[in-house]
Amino acid sequence: MAYVPAHTSSSPSPSAPPLLQLTPEIRLLLYRYLGLASWNGRPYKFDLRGGRASCRRYATCPAVPIDFHGLLISCRTIYSEAAALLYSANSFVVHNYDPAQLPGLHSLCALTEPSLRSLSQLKIVLNEAACHNRVTKNDCNETCCCQDRDEYDWSSLLWCRQKHCDIHQAPLLSDGAMSADDDAWRRAWHSAAAQLFSRVAPGRLALSLVCDIDPQHPLALDLAESILAPLYLLPRSYLSECRIRLAKTPNGPLQQLARDAAVHACGLPTPVPHASPKPLGAPATATLASLPRELHVRILEYTDLVAPRRQVVWSRQDRAYVVLRFRRVAEPPPTPDEAHGEQFFECYRDRPEGCFCRRRHAVFSLHCTCWAPPGPALFLVCRTVSQVAQYVFFSRNRFIIHDYKAYPVWRLPSLQLGSSAGPGELPDSYPFEKFAASEFLRDVVPASALAYLRFLELVFPPYPSTLWPGPEHPAARDWRATVGWLRGGLSLPALTLRVIVMDESNGTPNRAGAATAEEAAALLRAYADLVRPLRGLAEPPGLARFYAHFRHPWETAWDDELDYPPRCGPWYDPWFHKRDLKERLERYVMGARYESLYADDRKEPAPSDWDLMYFANRGW
Repeated sequence: MAYVPAHTSSSPSPSAPPLLQLTPEIRLLLYRYLGLASWNGRPYKFDLRGGRASCRRYATCPAVPIDFHGLLISCRTIYSEAAALLYSANSFVVHNYDPAQLPGLHSLCALTEPSLRSLSQLKIVLNEAACHNRVTKNDCNETCCCQDRDEYDWSSLLWCRQKHCDIHQAPLLSDGAMSADDDAWRRAWHSAAAQLFSRVAPGRLALSLVCDIDPQHPLALDLAESILAPLYLLPRSYLSECRIRLAKTPNGPLQQLARDAAVHACGLPTPVPHASPKPLGAPATATLASLPRELHVRILEYTDLVAPRRQVVWSRQDRAYVVLRFRRVAEPPPTPDEAHGEQFFECYRDRPEGCFCRRRHAVFSLHCTCWAPPGPALFLVCRTVSQVAQYVFFSRNRFIIHDYKAYPVWRLPSLQLGSSAGPGELPDSYPFEKFAASEFLRDVVPASALAYLRFLELVFPPYPSTLWPGPEHPAARDWRATVGWLRGGLSLPALTLRVIVMDESNGTPNRAGAATAEEAAALLRAYADLVRPLRGLAEPPGLARFYAHFRHPWETAWDDELDYPPRCGPWYDPWFHKRDLKERLERYVMGARYESLYADDRKEPAPSDWDLMYFANRGW
């Protein structure tokens, strides 16, 4: 229901201020015009130290003047209805840069009781280490608050200054931070919280509480319980919403404490406790493990075992399962499936309370629906449930394995990974002992789950010809051994394999210009060494499908094994010969079964999200 000022007399007193002689509807328009509330219904965010929070870009800047300050001090009647609109329609934040004194909370409690009873959205920051925590090493979306800032450009630092005022407090109990475990601090917080909660209207306030603690400290849980204690003094369902953050990084025990406190304060339904054992002779109750496998699979498909767009990334840098946020950069507009997947990423966007994402922090928030890799719970219930969970996870998702970084996809390995190269120089050989694909298939995927894989996509950055491992390189030997070992574990007739080597058409900078004939020949030999072991996987009944997208040298030399002739001269068309190279590599692996890949108008599966996110205009 739209807000209407309280003073609704149709015949105001002639002695009333001119503003009160206007109709309530016109006064509401004037209040919105002065900035008491937005026109589109989205709340403004105010810092109770003075000014709008979005305008306080630097910690040293003075408070931004508020246009409606004079309105609030004009008369009691105008103040009552203006304050009611201000505190009910907007979001307020209190930052305590000195946790020992809690000055922000004391200024909040100094507000009049009618103002506090109108308050609907409040964020209390007792201590904040950073707004965002990187989910993975390759995550760079608005994650300026990281230790290795040197990897980021000036725009990241500008974002930090604009959003966080360059103030990143150390987590409580960590080195360089106030201990925050003394009784004086606890008493100050408990007193201020009790005074605040006693004056807000029941069932109206949506509270966001931030207090970053060092989760590794032995007293972290005790301090967290002390911080949350005032919430347990409230009657059940006293708050309309409650979001709690207790650490910059995810932590299970702290997250559980935050959940328990929010459940009590908001009256959320609690999990049903385990039923006591039934007496002998009582009818048996069906359990998840006792259901038929078909129903078991269908149920688990509605859990986090299946990613929103059925695509999971694993890279050498992350060494964790990651889902990339699909962001179309060109027309046409997103499909319903693409739009559906958007709700499972970056829940903090356009939220006035900021980031309360369970993937990034130790938090509880009902608004966070972000996908996270499935935890160990389903895999520890029993052997039957674990096997079905593995089947659902590995068979229902496409797995994309990046040999180095998932973002940016053309980034070459660091020059300090055990090579003899100096600063600014490329390593003289492939700097790893294994391909990331070998590590993933041997060490990450359980051997019993290899047969469940249905789609593998192996992505390599644009290594120069001198950096690809030769036939006797440890990585090449390990790759041959891994592929031979996989033949007995994979369900090859059900598996689709795609191998990609980035190139300029993928967005890669053309660092060295056209390759020489010698470099091109070396690059083609490297491709042959990479795909040669895969021919064993394609022997009937072998791989269901194999697709290749390889960087094409701008000049090429003859390659006996691939039967690849020279492609030089003014008529040279790199796009045509890239497609030609793709066909030759696919024929090289699939042999006589190549025609079945495109028979009856069959097409290659669509590009993965990592490709569409950055290179939607490229096309295959």
